[in-house]
Amino acid sequence: MTDTLTALREAMTAFLTDRGIRALSAWPGRERLVRAAPLAVVQMEEVKARPMGFQDYLGQVYDGEAGQWRERYGQKVTVTFRLDLYSPRSAGETGCRRLLDQAATAFQTGGPAGLAVAEWTMAEPAFDQESGMFRGKLSAVCRGSLEAVSDETGAFLGFVVKGGLT
Repeated sequence: MTDTLTALREAMTAFLTDRGIRALSAWPGRERLVRAAPLAVVQMEEVKARPMGFQDYLGQVYDGEAGQWRERYGQKVTVTFRLDLYSPRSAGETGCRRLLDQAATAFQTGGPAGLAVAEWTMAEPAFDQESGMFRGKLSAVCRGSLEAVSDETGAFLGFVVKGGLT
C-alpha cells in the first residue's frame, strides 16, 4: 500500500506545482524546508477506504488492446491532505497568505489527478518559532476510487485512481 500512498501524495504535490505553487512532498529524501521563497509541504493526514461492490468486485472490462476481458476490483477512497504553507521572514505573513489564496483558488478549479476536492479548510497563518518562518495550514478532503485490474490468471496489474463526488 505504501506505493499507492506515495503516489497519492505525489499527485497532490504535482497538482499544486502545475498551478504555480512551489510544493514539496513531506518526505522527499532531501532538505525539507527551503527558506528562499514561500513553499507548500504536502502530507497525508488520513486515508479512508471502503468497499464499492461485493468483496470489492466491480465486474469485468474488455481490454481491446489485449483482446481479453479483465476483472475489476475497487474501493472508494477519501484522502485528507494537509498542507503546511511556509513563508520566510523576507516574504512575511503576506507571502503565506498569498500561498493560501493560491491553494484555495487551485482547489476551486479541481483536484489532484484522479481525485476530486470535496472540501477544504484553512487556519490563519502565524509565525512559527521552530522553523523561523510564517506558517499556515490548509486541509483538503479529496474523494475518488482506487480500482485494480487483474489479468486472466488473477494477478493484479495495478491500481488506477479515479475521482468523483457523490
